[in-house]
Amino acid sequence: MARKSASASRRPSATPPDVVVNAPQLALSDLHIRLDFLERENQKSIEQIEKKRKELDNLLERIQEIGREISKRSAPVFQQLLELDRQIHAVFVEIFAGKKLGKQTRKNIEKIYRNLQASGLISPIDEPDEDGENIEDEEEAECKRAEQEFGGRESQFRPEPEPVKLDRDELKKIRQLYLRLADVFHPDKVLDAVDKEYRTEVMKEINQAYQAGDLAKLLTIEKQHEMGEVIDRDNEDDLARRCERLDRENEFLKSQLSSIKQEIKVTKKTREGSMVAEYRKMTKAGYDPIGEALAETESQVKTIAEVLQFVVDFRDRKIAIKEFLKGPPIFQEMQEMSQEELLMELFAQF
Repeated sequence: MARKSASASRRPSATPPDVVVNAPQLALSDLHIRLDFLERENQKSIEQIEKKRKELDNLLERIQEIGREISKRSAPVFQQLLELDRQIHAVFVEIFAGKKLGKQTRKNIEKIYRNLQASGLISPIDEPDEDGENIEDEEEAECKRAEQEFGGRESQFRPEPEPVKLDRDELKKIRQLYLRLADVFHPDKVLDAVDKEYRTEVMKEINQAYQAGDLAKLLTIEKQHEMGEVIDRDNEDDLARRCERLDRENEFLKSQLSSIKQEIKVTKKTREGSMVAEYRKMTKAGYDPIGEALAETESQVKTIAEVLQFVVDFRDRKIAIKEFLKGPPIFQEMQEMSQEELLMELFAQF
C-alpha cells in the first residue's frame, strides 16, 4: 500500500510543472524563428526591388542615350529634309501665283501637289485657294511641318512608367512610414547648417519615395538610419507585434516587386525597348545601326532634292506641262513597284 501511495504521489507532480514552465519558452522560440524568417524575407525583397529598380533605370537611361545619339546624328539630315520640303511648297506657291493657268490645268497641277503630299514625299499642307494664295499663313505652316518632322522625337525615347496603383492599406502603411521619417529628418528641427543640409537631402529622397509609392525605398532609408521598431525579444507581445508588421510589409514589398518586374517587361516590349535590344546586338556584331538608318534617310534627301528640281524646272519653263503632269520620276518608280507587288500577289495565289 505504501508503494502504491508513493507511486500515486509522484504521478501528478511529473507532468504539469513541465507544461507550465516550457509553454512560454516554446512560444517565444517559435516567434523568434518566425521573426528571423520574416526579417530575412524582408531584406531579400528590398534587395530584389533595388536590383530590379536599377535594371529598369538602366534600361530607361539606355533608351534615352540612344535617343540622344539618334537626335544628334540625324539632326543635320532632317534639317536638310525640312529645308527641301519648305522650298518645294514655296515653289508651288510661286507656280499658282505667277502662271496664268486655265481651270483644268490648275486642277491637274493641284493634283500633282496633292499626290506629292499623299505619298509622303512632302509634308501635308492646306491647298491653295482659287486666287492662288495659301489659306494657311506660311510661317505657321512651316512651324507645323517642323512639329510633324521633329515633334515628339525626344519624348518617344522617354517612355513614361505606368502610375503605381496602391490599395488603401498600402497607402496607409506608406504614409505612416513617411510621417515617421519626416518627423525625424525634417530640416527645421536642427539649427546646425551642415546637419540641416544633410537632412534636406534625406528629405528629398523620402519625398521622392513617398510620391512614387516606393515602400522599399522608405524602408531602406529607415534601416540605413537604424530607426526600426525597438522590440524586446523576450517579450511575446513585442515579438508577435513585430511579426505582424513584417508580414504586412512583406506582402506590400512582393506587390511592389511584381509591379517593377511588370514595368520592365512592358518597357522591353515597347518600340524603344526593342530598339535597345536590337541596337546592342548590332553594335556587338560590329554594325552601326544609326549610320545604316541615316544612309536610308540620306537617300531620301536625294530623292526629295530631285522632286524639288523637277518642280523648279516646271516653274522655270524647262519642262512642258505635259511632262510635268506625269509627275516626278519617283512617281513612275513607285507605280512600277506597285505593279510588281500586284503581280507577285497574283502569282502567289497559284
